[in-house]
Amino acid sequence: MNTYDKYKDLTILIVEDNKDTRDTLISMVELDFKYVYAAKDGCEGLEMFHQHKPDILLIDIQMPCMNGMEMLAEVRKSSDTAVSIFLSAYSDVDTLLKAIDLKIDAYIIKPFSYQDILQKLDENLSKDRTDTKVHTKLSKREFEVFIDISKGIKPVDIALKYEVKAKTIGTYRKRILEKLNLHSNADLVRYAIKQNLL
Repeated sequence: MNTYDKYKDLTILIVEDNKDTRDTLISMVELDFKYVYAAKDGCEGLEMFHQHKPDILLIDIQMPCMNGMEMLAEVRKSSDTAVSIFLSAYSDVDTLLKAIDLKIDAYIIKPFSYQDILQKLDENLSKDRTDTKVHTKLSKREFEVFIDISKGIKPVDIALKYEVKAKTIGTYRKRILEKLNLHSNADLVRYAIKQNLL
């Protein structure tokens, strides 16, 4: 029995601009994971993420077109559940802090071994990532309105921001509360704080 059978139903996306490193990563993971996708830069990586919705992301930070930070920032607008690991030759504090802001799950400094990757995956796949992240059910606009409400912005000001009627914001609020199974603005604020969204 394969030691890594626990990964056999998972999909992984590798985003790395260096072809040799990308090929090495593919050869490391291809026997253990259900599907392995690979992209040569952040732009292609984001496109493949939206197309395939992988469970795991291995992302290089320094890349052309769109770097790893920019790519993950876009990914986080629609998904909080994908386990994301940055691969980098750099370990400066600024980069690490930005990575934390993007809710990165792990940060591996090059050069690394397959065991390093597996260790980080084991640590993060054991977390319950679905039940507590119900806000991923929200559409992009619903999520934006939810954050605005949680920040205490008045419905009339939110309406102006998105150039809609205040009544429309009320409809959004009702839908958000239903999807999150919450009952009041105070509940929304508590949820946002608990999920580190504010």
